[in-house]
Amino acid sequence: MKQIYVVDNDPGMCQLMSMAFEQAGHSVIATGTPAIAEKALESGKCAALLMDFHLGAGESGGALVASWADTHGLPPTWIVTGTPNDPRLAEMHATPGLKGVVSKPFAIMDLVARVVRALEGTEATPSGGEAQSGTDSAAVQAEAQE
Repeated sequence: MKQIYVVDNDPGMCQLMSMAFEQAGHSVIATGTPAIAEKALESGKCAALLMDFHLGAGESGGALVASWADTHGLPPTWIVTGTPNDPRLAEMHATPGLKGVVSKPFAIMDLVARVVRALEGTEATPSGGEAQSGTDSAAVQAEAQE
């Protein structure tokens, strides 16, 4: 069974996302250990990935996502961060599989709706026909109101 993976060094954020996605009927693996998500990517068990940008101990979720995109390919993936204006994020918008950047704080059920639409293949795309690669919590909220 494919699962949604949440990688965040904040146990409270892992718990919040797990509860919200499970309430929506999805199986979730929430962890502070990126290697667990990487193994799921390698095995094809990861349906979607929510990655914290700053994992602590100097580890960058953004760098891991970029590396994994090159080596494993990415399912629909979002970077979750409290620093949405970090210039390194702008460089990531062309990463294949990256659906956007979600700025903390955010409305959790709006994020759940966005991820579910991506999994169902019903996510709105810009007029150019390419999947939207960058968003913030305001865009997630605006899309949920459509």
